[in-house]
Amino acid sequence: MPKAAAIQPNEWATTHDNFSPFEIEALNRVVLDYAHVELALANRWYRRSALGRAVAGLGFAFTIFSLCAAVSLGIVMLTGAIDNEALLPVAWAGTGLSACAVLGLLVPWLLTPYRQWDRTMHGITVMIIVIATLSLGAALFRTWEFASNAVLAVPFLLLTAFAVGVIVVHVRLRVTEKPPAVEAASLSPRDIEVLRKVRQRALKILRSRNVVAYKDFRGFDAAPFDTAPGDAPSDATGGQA
Repeated sequence: MPKAAAIQPNEWATTHDNFSPFEIEALNRVVLDYAHVELALANRWYRRSALGRAVAGLGFAFTIFSLCAAVSLGIVMLTGAIDNEALLPVAWAGTGLSACAVLGLLVPWLLTPYRQWDRTMHGITVMIIVIATLSLGAALFRTWEFASNAVLAVPFLLLTAFAVGVIVVHVRLRVTEKPPAVEAASLSPRDIEVLRKVRQRALKILRSRNVVAYKDFRGFDAAPFDTAPGDAPSDATGGQA
């Protein structure tokens, strides 16, 4: 599987080895390597109107709903829970929502500067392909009373082809170069605030995985981005986040 030239901070935190010692300067470097993208997305968000932000929020919620519908569709097809007049409408609606779940990830990625390899989008797209393939098998080999096997298979064939096409687009349109470098000294106070939030999300993931101790969280969260090795505060922070 391809790798991102500049890994997302959340992904770095998710894949960090639990048995490797954590250094705040390593996370700082990851955040700064990806800072060009994060700052561009933040500036785009700030330029949106209240209506634009509401629409973006609803779009994200609809993507999550569509993803749940895709999983439900797979369960329905594998168990044969629906075998009445609603079977075909459910199949078409479920495959349509499954495609929307993928589009809800693909479209923002296409609009992202310096599009890096996105493991989340790739993983979800592969999951949709698995659901579509299993549902296709159920449509072809299970006996249905209210739809012929060939007619029922059509939406799942289309969904499989669509999801495979998305993976091809993902591979072909990804950028293999790192975004322009960002140095801590060049950041404005607003930029630093944006990147602190990005780093804080990564730190919370690390804390949930017990890579970062609760007692050290605030010290790492408050550390500057030009922290030298060994300079990050820990026990002196006092308290938990």
